Amino acid sequence: MTVHQRRIKMIQFTLESVAYECQVQSWKLDPGIEDGERQYTQCPDGTFIEETDDDPSLELKFFSDFRSAGIDSYLWANRGRVVDFQLDHHPEITGEHVRWSGTLIVKPGPAGGEARATETTEVTMQIVTLNEMERIG
Repeated sequence: MTVHQRRIKMIQFTLESVAYECQVQSWKLDPGIEDGERQYTQCPDGTFIEETDDDPSLELKFFSDFRSAGIDSYLWANRGRVVDFQLDHHPEITGEHVRWSGTLIVKPGPAGGEARATETTEVTMQIVTLNEMERIG
């Protein structure tokens, strides 16, 4: 197989069906799959690996937007609520467009920063349900 590379250029991202992708600078969806701890007993074949629970999360860095319909205003007004999300990766590329969806717990990021710096917000939200990755096109 030959090498395949792609730059991240475009996503589609919604919270409760409202699009916020134009504010997003970077993102990382972590499935949160942890390795289990190896356990030993005193019998000949007495080793096993403990089962773990997934802890998926969505990490976002975005340009802050505190306007009434902005993403920061949404996160602050809805903090702690469980809402639907959808993230489409490479929606513009046929054969590579994939989608993750589910529910997450809304969490606002910290506000503020240095004088004259472009205002950004970084936040990691806990995913409650993460559907299987869906191939769209």
